[in-house]
Amino acid sequence: MSIVYAQEQSLSVADYVAVLAETTMRDKRPLTNTQRIGEMLAGGNFIVTARENGIILGLARCITDYSWVCYCAELAVKESAQGRGVGRGILETCWELLGPKIGFMLVSEPTAVGFYSKLGMENEATAFWRSRTDRS
Repeated sequence: MSIVYAQEQSLSVADYVAVLAETTMRDKRPLTNTQRIGEMLAGGNFIVTARENGIILGLARCITDYSWVCYCAELAVKESAQGRGVGRGILETCWELLGPKIGFMLVSEPTAVGFYSKLGMENEATAFWRSRTDRS
């Protein structure tokens, strides 16, 4: 069966955790704190998923004003599904749904910089980050 890409605002905590737990981001997210994950999902007003036979393979959790810019907090694909074009499919679905007037910004994991470059995304050297002190 083919992979289905769709906007899925009601993504469950369990599906989010199922994806992130199988990525290099697993230690950078509070996966055991289901309340905080729920709050993170509620705050993401643009979520796109990839599913195959109903099983989640990947997701993009984003925040957008639907007018100028979309910030992608996570693009995550299960390690078992990587190399199949899932990440590309999720991003292309995001871009198609958002349309040509909305810019798309994300902060890449260091190991994924080449992936984004291959998709034609520009590397911005002027991004800044302040780390959180509560990681629970």
